[in-house]
Amino acid sequence: MDQDSFHVLAIALPTEVERRQHLAKMMDELGITYSLAETSPPVAPENWPDVGYDHDKSLNMLGRDLSPAEIGCFLSHRNAWRAAAATDKPTLILEGDALLNSESISVCRALANRTADWELSMLYYSKCLPSVWLQRRLTEDHRLVKFANRRTYCLAAYMVSPEGAKKLLTLSEHFYLPADDFVCGGWVRKDLDMYAVTPKAASLCVHAHQSTLEEGRQKRKQRQHKKKDNSRWLRRIELFFRELGQRYRPPRKSL
Repeated sequence: MDQDSFHVLAIALPTEVERRQHLAKMMDELGITYSLAETSPPVAPENWPDVGYDHDKSLNMLGRDLSPAEIGCFLSHRNAWRAAAATDKPTLILEGDALLNSESISVCRALANRTADWELSMLYYSKCLPSVWLQRRLTEDHRLVKFANRRTYCLAAYMVSPEGAKKLLTLSEHFYLPADDFVCGGWVRKDLDMYAVTPKAASLCVHAHQSTLEEGRQKRKQRQHKKKDNSRWLRRIELFFRELGQRYRPPRKSL
């Protein structure tokens, strides 16, 4: 297997010069050919109906509207899914702050060699708790696992099959969630066979802190959640048994 077994699409706005430079340098060092996905700038409220953003559902689900940058991010991923759905090979989709190494590429080649087993595979994520069920050996050092928990995040690096991309594209015609919540946050039930690679097969580069998405999200956040003290021993016992139950509960297909 070589890189011809999968495509690579990177998401970085023209204004994100440092991220684009990072991608070019990293991919050149890895000897990987990639293309830039069509990106969307932040979307102003008067243009929401044109792109399929559902203002009412967003207020109902999140208690707030998505920021213009969040909507632009969603549309950029949707453009990547459209391109991935039109191919006959899996596509590795990267955000501009993704950091890969030679091991990452080995994992991608292994994934491309067994596309019947998955439709979307996360190489990088936040808060993934692997289920004990349906684990599969991918490489000597990595496994393909189902998520046990329903709240996982981050679309910095993931692979999608053509079939998986078509499903995401259909479901995202109208949207009301941030891209990471929509894909892997557990909010939307999807007929999508989703896995994660463990340990993580990608990381984040030094430009990750430059994102304006979180800033915009926090400004619009209405529901404030009280932070719990996870150092208290009763809380630690509670978390232990919750995690145990999650790991042994049969996982949902879309997580």
